[in-house]
Amino acid sequence: MKALIKPKEYFDEKTLNREQIELFGSTWNFVCFKQDLLKENDFITAQIGGVPVVVQNLRGVIKAFKNVCSHRHSIIQTVEKGNRSLMCPYHGWAYDKKGIPKGIPKKPLFNFTKEELVCLKLKEYQLETCGALVFVKVSDDLLSLKEYLGELYTEVEEITGAFGELIDVNKITIKANWKILVENTLESYHVNLIHEETLKRLEPSGMEFNFINNHSTWRAPLKLREDDKKLLRVHKPFQERPYKIEGYEHLMLFPNTLISSTYGISFNLSTITPIDSESSIFTSYVFMTKILNPIEDKKPIQKVYEQSLIDFNRKVFDEDKEICQKVQIGVRYSNYDGELSDEEERVCEFQKAYKNYLK
Repeated sequence: MKALIKPKEYFDEKTLNREQIELFGSTWNFVCFKQDLLKENDFITAQIGGVPVVVQNLRGVIKAFKNVCSHRHSIIQTVEKGNRSLMCPYHGWAYDKKGIPKGIPKKPLFNFTKEELVCLKLKEYQLETCGALVFVKVSDDLLSLKEYLGELYTEVEEITGAFGELIDVNKITIKANWKILVENTLESYHVNLIHEETLKRLEPSGMEFNFINNHSTWRAPLKLREDDKKLLRVHKPFQERPYKIEGYEHLMLFPNTLISSTYGISFNLSTITPIDSESSIFTSYVFMTKILNPIEDKKPIQKVYEQSLIDFNRKVFDEDKEICQKVQIGVRYSNYDGELSDEEERVCEFQKAYKNYLK
């Protein structure tokens, strides 16, 4: 199969500008976990389709607004996450849960009517949740998150509902276009060479791919079953858990969110966000499963197992970082469009979906 995304599209700044508007600005984007917004005034900020967005718990209601003050255009929440009222740091304009200015220093000097204040409300964006995840869409179309994810909605709900303790967050800058990084996660063809000391040893196999809307999944048996004698002792503390699978599974939520699990014991959620046309931020969250009947203290073997998972994941991502940066150099000089094998079918389907947005 011929690749559909041309080499130039991996480094062209004009292409990225189009992607921000026509792709990220049109799709549902994962922004955070529900647990990030449990307390009143908890907030996170994000760039979605090039738009600064704040997602905040306002009196128990989670809302998403454009993160720009209506007064004189300052960014309102200026850090990645935190807890403070929805108040502009420039002149102190504060906003209520509808995004309407509710506290204005020296308010009589403005002579605002109630109607004028309503007209100054912050631009609100669609926000929906699925399982443990929070998504935002900045376009005005009415496609719901459930419609967007299709049959995958229930699976995402079930998988993320099993997320237990967050044991690692790994945020790295990679000098590669975001699409190179996404495509790298969608095929196992490179595993034998790039991950010789890590993923290869698990021996994931097969091409059990499933395509739902623009998303995809891969389920793969592993060399060792969960109940293999070599694993039985280390897996014993996790037997009573809500989500069980045989082997490994990997989900891609178009365009840039990846979820994977091994046996339903450990989980990884990763996002890939463009910085510019030739660099990206890769963020990985590693969770252990919820345990239905937890004991008060972790056994030493659990702590060792969790640290081994952290080390394993970080090594895999470092291996991917190195090769993806080499690909980024190569796309500037390639004379070919690229070829895709049957094992790279998920890459092909990702590229088809991408081209449907960037026509």
